[in-house]
Amino acid sequence: MSYIKYAEEILEFLTKDTLESIDWGVLDLGHVEDMELKCVLMHIERSLTLELMDNYRNNDTGIFRVSYCNGIWCYEEFGFTINAGSLEELEKMVISQNRIWYVFDEYSLRR
Repeated sequence: MSYIKYAEEILEFLTKDTLESIDWGVLDLGHVEDMELKCVLMHIERSLTLELMDNYRNNDTGIFRVSYCNGIWCYEEFGFTINAGSLEELEKMVISQNRIWYVFDEYSLRR
């Protein structure tokens, strides 16, 4: 299966809205007619679902892929890391690089 063939569609899929739809259990890929693309997106959906479940269990910030260690906010995505001194700065950096910024637990964020 060639993921490169669908690079544009994958980038369009990897968004906050997609992650929110996965989180709320309402993601619908029924509109995707290309069966190979649908398989690719379903694979990515499964990976994001597992990563989100792991974040719910092990992430106390309430923000997908974000941790706070020794006064530094970190966004970690499969070996790629963005560090910042404040949460606001980190959010701007993550969004400017077209990465997913998703708050999955507002309560944890306020603590």
